[in-house]
Amino acid sequence: MKTAFLFPGQGAQSVGMGKDLYAENKTYQETFDVLSEASGIDLKTACFDGEGMDKSSVVQPAIYTHSLALLSALGETADMVAGLSLGEYTALAAAGTLDKNRGAALVSRRGTIMDDAVPAGIGGMLSVLGLEIDAVEKLIEGQPDLWAANHLSATQIVLAGKVEAIERIEPVVTEAGAKTVLINASGPFHTPMLKAASESFKALLDKEEISQPNAIIYSNFTGHPYDENSDVRQLLANQMCSRVRWHDITERMIQAGVKRFVEIGPGMVLSKMLKRRIEDDTVTVTSIRDVKTLNRYLEAKGENR
Repeated sequence: MKTAFLFPGQGAQSVGMGKDLYAENKTYQETFDVLSEASGIDLKTACFDGEGMDKSSVVQPAIYTHSLALLSALGETADMVAGLSLGEYTALAAAGTLDKNRGAALVSRRGTIMDDAVPAGIGGMLSVLGLEIDAVEKLIEGQPDLWAANHLSATQIVLAGKVEAIERIEPVVTEAGAKTVLINASGPFHTPMLKAASESFKALLDKEEISQPNAIIYSNFTGHPYDENSDVRQLLANQMCSRVRWHDITERMIQAGVKRFVEIGPGMVLSKMLKRRIEDDTVTVTSIRDVKTLNRYLEAKGENR
């Protein structure tokens, strides 16, 4: 059965994530400790007590570490991997392309660079529900300082840009039939407003060793799998200031014949979106995020052997 692992991005975190796994699963605990040390941050205090989780420099390695520690406890590999925004780094580490330990420190620096890219209060993000991407693009056409930053599903798009642009467009998309939700984000991520930040981050990426993957990995920037000619470092830098094409990624996975999707990490955002999309009852979508869901998955796996 063709399997895809999906890794969540920033925004999926919650206080206490991984605490039960750390207490009950030795493999999770060992991986968590190694990555926490590599990040240079006390991620136990961050994940379990919420310390510093208002900073992307803490949130990003926290999610990355929790997801990879959970993957180690799962003890499985997949045919394909992908992650939303930050989750792309988790996917690269899961497939052996990015060194896991170096990745923990790298995503912390990524978080700092993203938070510092635009002064606080200048930029924002708005979730638009109920309209397709073509309709949204027509509504924002000609609007200054506003972009479609995340194409999450057929009818879920995130707009980002300057706060005044967000405030200007919200009644427009509402009038067109959409529901809107302001996102608690520290900046207009995945827009050209982070172009200078992406160039700064590229200098750090250039120092990272990139290895051949042991699974197919999808790029947020292109929506396609990486291939032997892909410049991984440049694509990751581009991702910071360009649209995330998550909808394209999941559609291509479905077309490629994936029959089992497993979201690994905090929250259930990715699996919920997929469940609304998939009509084929031979395709399963699972979320593994804590001791209960991990054990349930492992038990079902054992029963199906």
